[in-house]
Amino acid sequence: MKILFITRKYPPKVGGMENYSYGLISNIDCHKHIIALKHSQYHLIWFLPYAFLKSLVMFWHVDIIYLCDSLLAPLGYLLKVITRKPVFVTAHGLDVTYNRFCYQKMVTPFLKKMDRVYAVSQNTVEECVKRGVKRKKCIFIPNGVAQPEPGTKYQKKDLERFLDLSLENKKVLLSLGRLIPRKGVEWFIEEVVEKLPSNIIYVVVGEGENREVIEHSVHDQGLGNRVFIVGRVKDIEREMLFQTADVFVMPNIRVEGDVEGFGIVAIEAAIQGLPVVASNIEGINDAIIEGHNGFLVESGNAQAFEDKIRYILDQEDIKSLSEQVSDYTKQNYSWQHVSNLYLQEFEQWEKNKRISKN
Repeated sequence: MKILFITRKYPPKVGGMENYSYGLISNIDCHKHIIALKHSQYHLIWFLPYAFLKSLVMFWHVDIIYLCDSLLAPLGYLLKVITRKPVFVTAHGLDVTYNRFCYQKMVTPFLKKMDRVYAVSQNTVEECVKRGVKRKKCIFIPNGVAQPEPGTKYQKKDLERFLDLSLENKKVLLSLGRLIPRKGVEWFIEEVVEKLPSNIIYVVVGEGENREVIEHSVHDQGLGNRVFIVGRVKDIEREMLFQTADVFVMPNIRVEGDVEGFGIVAIEAAIQGLPVVASNIEGINDAIIEGHNGFLVESGNAQAFEDKIRYILDQEDIKSLSEQVSDYTKQNYSWQHVSNLYLQEFEQWEKNKRISKN
């Protein structure tokens, strides 16, 4: 099978969609052609006509045209009309729900024209259906995650050096991601952290529009010795944090027009063996499966978060829990597994097409 992949987000740029595009394209076992924007999104204005023209040259050599996110749906529709090739797309969540009038009028209508919409969560399937995509066109395939490379095993002393803090008799909660309202970090600091034992500290990794608000909240709550906002980190520091924290926390709250399409960072933590406590909303509940690679609690329920964190930290056999979390995530969310799900879908499409012709 020959597939033309078109993506506007690809390494060396970093981010969730860049990781998605690279993970799928590099792991899927087929003959691949790739048209990728590897630079800032400011270059999108020239990338779209470039991708269109290059696709017209290449379409003779492919069976399927694949778009790596919904913003490319108008481009995909043009290519479908001209080339008569099937065009598939991945819907991530925010690329469907982005709450701007022009976007909803100019982009999402073309999603209905795609031959298949592969949604990274059941919640994203529903958001597509709300916007007129036929349910039979929507296929749920979860996001994937890269398996950890064999290498350095980090210890608590590495985290101590990073934080410049003694962690003797302390437990560490970790959140990682963009500091925006829906991530719920401000809520978690104000409603949960102070209720937890004083030997529990909270490390927040990331940048975003809410950072200043969060820092003010830490100051107002008098939690400067327990909550550490560390900003962006390098890949090796990210790896170290996943290996040395005790619990990963994803306390998302609902924000109109801004959804968590999947919660990729949760499975990035889980594949490292870090137990996850996350809000049971939107796409997160397709990333975290209760009791298997983490725990889901009601969004905005401070007592539920506190109880589940205490439960994990009180486990006598935490190593066994960590191995269970890692093994389940590898089996169900590794890119090797997820890319095979995509390939099976593509092959089934081709099979159904041959049957219909006969």
